[in-house]
Amino acid sequence: MGDGSQTRFWEDAWLDNTPFKYQYPSLYNIVWKRSATVATVLRSTPLNVAFRRSLVGNNLQAWHNLVAKIANVQLTDQRDIFFLSLTQNGHFTVRSMYRTLIVRLPAHRKNLIWKLSVPLKIKIFIWYLQKGVVLTKDNLARRQWRGSIKCCFCSLDETIQHLFFDCQMARIIWRIVHVFLIFHCL
Repeated sequence: MGDGSQTRFWEDAWLDNTPFKYQYPSLYNIVWKRSATVATVLRSTPLNVAFRRSLVGNNLQAWHNLVAKIANVQLTDQRDIFFLSLTQNGHFTVRSMYRTLIVRLPAHRKNLIWKLSVPLKIKIFIWYLQKGVVLTKDNLARRQWRGSIKCCFCSLDETIQHLFFDCQMARIIWRIVHVFLIFHCL
C-alpha cells in the first residue's frame, strides 16, 4: 500500500488476503460508493464512507470491527504497488495462474470472470478455458476430426494444458505478460 489512490477500499485485497466486500458483505451491500479508493476513505476522520441506511445491530458492530482493523493504517507518498497473490511469495508462475484459472477457483471467484473489466469475448474465452472446452487439437480429435494432434510450435500433443501453459511458446508469452504487468503497474 502506498498512497491508496489506485486501490479500491472495498473491492481490492489491500489489508488482508480477502477484500472487505467478502469480509463485511452486509456493509458492502449498503455502502454508497463501492469503488471508493483507500485514499478517499482514509483522507478524513471520521472515515469518508456513506451508507444507504443507518447502521444498527450487526451492521454497526461490523463497522466498528472494520474501523478498528484499519485504525493504524498509514498511507505514504509513494504510488500503490500491485502484485499477484497466487503464490505465497507473491511471484508470478505459469503454474499458479493455471491453478487459479482452472483448478482451484473458489465459488465466489468463478463468478468474478463476469465482473472483470475486460471485453466480453475475453471473459467468454476464460470461461471456455476454465470449462476445458477450448477447441484444441485433442478436443477436435474427440469430435472425429482427422488431423494431426501435434502442437505446431513444438511437436508434442496439443491439449489445453500444453497449448496455454506447458508449450515453450506459451511460457515465453506468459513471461512477456508478466514483464508487461510489472512495468505497467509500477
